[in-house]
Amino acid sequence: MRVRINSNRIFLCFALVVTCLHHRAVDCTGEDVRTPVEIVTAVADKIIAESRFELVVRPQTYNVGVEFVDFAALFEYREKAIAYALTYVKSEEARDVLFGLDCNGGFKIWCNDRLVSQRKERLESETKEIAYNIFVFPDTIRVHLKKGVNTILIKAGSAEGDWGFLFRPITPEGDYNKSVEFTIDPFAPELESVRWLCIGPFTPTGHYNVRTALDEIFPPEQELKPYYTLGNAVYVWRPQRERTLLELKIDPASSYRRDSYLDWHYAHGGTMFGMLHVADFTGQGRFLNFVRHSCDFMIEHLDYFEWQYHYLRAYRGSYHKFFRRTMLDDTGAACLPLLEMYLREETQTYRDIIDSVAAYVSHEQVRLEDGTFCRPEPVPMTVWADDLFMSVPFLVRVGKLTETYEYYDDAAQQVLLFAKRLFDSDAGLFYHGWFQQTEKPSIAFWGRANGWVCWAMAEALTHLPEDHPQYERVLRIFQKHIDGLSRYQDVSGMWHQVLDHSESYEETSCTAMFVLGMARGVRKGWIDEEFKEHAFKGWSALKSKIDEDGTIHGICRGTGMGYDLDFYFNRPTFDHDPRGLGAVMVAGIEVAKIREKR
Repeated sequence: MRVRINSNRIFLCFALVVTCLHHRAVDCTGEDVRTPVEIVTAVADKIIAESRFELVVRPQTYNVGVEFVDFAALFEYREKAIAYALTYVKSEEARDVLFGLDCNGGFKIWCNDRLVSQRKERLESETKEIAYNIFVFPDTIRVHLKKGVNTILIKAGSAEGDWGFLFRPITPEGDYNKSVEFTIDPFAPELESVRWLCIGPFTPTGHYNVRTALDEIFPPEQELKPYYTLGNAVYVWRPQRERTLLELKIDPASSYRRDSYLDWHYAHGGTMFGMLHVADFTGQGRFLNFVRHSCDFMIEHLDYFEWQYHYLRAYRGSYHKFFRRTMLDDTGAACLPLLEMYLREETQTYRDIIDSVAAYVSHEQVRLEDGTFCRPEPVPMTVWADDLFMSVPFLVRVGKLTETYEYYDDAAQQVLLFAKRLFDSDAGLFYHGWFQQTEKPSIAFWGRANGWVCWAMAEALTHLPEDHPQYERVLRIFQKHIDGLSRYQDVSGMWHQVLDHSESYEETSCTAMFVLGMARGVRKGWIDEEFKEHAFKGWSALKSKIDEDGTIHGICRGTGMGYDLDFYFNRPTFDHDPRGLGAVMVAGIEVAKIREKR
C-alpha cells in the first residue's frame, strides 16, 4: 500500500502552527482555542507588565499653547520688582487676534511699539480649562497684527507671592489658535526653541505700589536693544528658563505610549474597572493588588502633583485631569477604581476623593435646564452620548455606598434624558451628540458612543433597585438599543466605526461594549436568549484582534464630535489604547459567565 502525502495540507498545518507560536493559539482547523478567561488574563497581565510605578524628569512642554513666563524662577522672586518679556509673532496677513492673559501683579502690553492693553489689578477669576483645549482667562485682549513679524512686549509687576504671566493665542471659542506662529527671536537666533526673552528685575523708585510701578518707564520701553546699563547695573535679555516636570514613567517597549495606564483618566478608570472584573472572576490576587497599588501610588504623590499643576501650570502633566476637574471625563469614570476598591476595603483616603467627585458630578457639572449633562464643546451646551458612561456607573455606586436615593434618581433620569435627545427609535441607535443651539442631533451613529451608552445602561440595570420608579423605562430603552445593535452586526461578528456604514472600518472597542451588554443582558434575563448568539459571534470576532500576549488591535483613538462622516471614517486606531481595554476584559468575563452559568 502506498501512502500519498499531500504537501499542501502539510504546509497549511505548518503555517497554522507557526501562527499559533507567533500570534494566537489555534487548532489545525484555524480555530482560536483560547478561552475568554485566558484572553482577558493575558490582557490584564500585559497592562501590569507594561506599567511602571516610577516618576521621571521631563522638560515641560506647552502643547496646548498656554505659554507660562515665570519671572520668579528666572530672577528669583522679589516683592517689589518689574520685569519685561519679549516675543515675536508672525502673521501671513494683517488681522486682529485674540489672546488670553493671566497676570498676578498687573501688566502692560505693547504690540509693534503701541500700547494695546493694561491692567493694574488682578481679577478674582483664574485660568481654567473648561473643555478639551478650551481655556477661560481672567483677561482676553484683541491685538492687531500687521503682515509679517510683530513684536510683543509685556511688562509685569510682582504681587502676592507670584511673578509672571500666562499668554495664549485663542479662537473666539477659547481654543488654541494654531495659526499664530511664534518665530525665532532676533536677539537669540541660535536658540531655536526660544519663544520668550526676559529682562529684569527693575526696582521702582519710591514706595512700591504695583499701580504706580507699572507707570514708571524703564529702558526696554524706550528702545529694544540687546542690553542696557542703568546706573551701575547691566541688564541683558535672557531666554525663558526651561522648566522640568515629574511625570509617570512609560516603558518605551509598551504597546501604548501616549500616556501611562496609571494616570487619572476616564479610559484608565475603565481599564482598572475591567481588571477588577477579572480579579473577581478568577480570584487571582495580583489583579486586585495592581489596582490597589495604582490608587495608593496616586494618593501618595497627590500633594506634589497638585503643586505642579497649579504652580507650574502643568496643564498636561501626569494626573492633570484630577486637578482640572471641569468635565465628566475627569470625574465619574476616572473615579470608578477608587469607588470599587472602597466598596471592598473602605480605605478612608479613597472616600475623601469619592465624596469630592460626587459633589462635582451632582452640583457642579454643566447641565441643560432639565438636568441633562452637557459640555461646552464643540459649542456650548452640547450633549455627548459618551457622558452616560462617564456618569451613570459612578452615580449608581455612590447611591449604593451612601444609601442616598438621589444618586439613583439622577442616574436613571440621565438615561431617559439622553434617550430623549439622542436615540433614533427607527434605527435603534444613539447619535453621538445633540446641539442645544439647533435642537438637532449630530451626524453619526458612532460605534463607541453607542458602546458607552450600552455599557452605562447595563451598569444602571445592574445596580438600580428593581423597584425604582424608572427601572422599567431604563430597561425598555436598553432592550430597544440591543435590538437595534443586533441589526448592524457585520457577518464577521464585528461592528463598524459608524454603525450604519459598512464601508467604515470594523472597530474593536464598540464591539466589546456590545458583547458585554448583550451577554450580561441575556445572563440577567433583561433580553431574549437569541442575543446570546450575537454576543458569542462578536466575541469570536474580537479574539482575532487580540494577540497571544494580550495586545489588542483596532481601537479607535479618542474622538471629538465630528461634523461629517469622513471625520469618523478617517479616525486612526491605536494598539492597546485604554479606551477599549476595560471593555474587552468585561466582555470576556461576561461571555465566560454565560458559558460557565455563573
